[in-house]
Amino acid sequence: MAQLSIPIPDEQIDSAVQGAIKKMNLVPKDDLKGITWTMDEFRKKCCGGKSPTWVRTFIFDEFPETDYANGGWCLAPHKTEGIKGTTIFAYEATRWMEEHKHDIDWEAKTA
Repeated sequence: MAQLSIPIPDEQIDSAVQGAIKKMNLVPKDDLKGITWTMDEFRKKCCGGKSPTWVRTFIFDEFPETDYANGGWCLAPHKTEGIKGTTIFAYEATRWMEEHKHDIDWEAKTA
């Protein structure tokens, strides 16, 4: 007995697979590649609303690898001559924060 074959368009398969991946949270809901944040956006989205001083002290100062000058994802973590403000590369920042969330002293207080 011959098997019946029904062709399914590639677009339909791609759409179904992408939908399933998103449903299972296997990819970020928002693609953050190429997106930059201000300090204010970063502290609200990744730091529970901690103050800019707290973020600079307990993340940027404690983890110098976050500085763009050291290969990190934060451009001008402190006031820098010729640079308007702090710029955070969102994609790299969110991955670093997830990886280091237990290394950060979330209960630390600024002076």
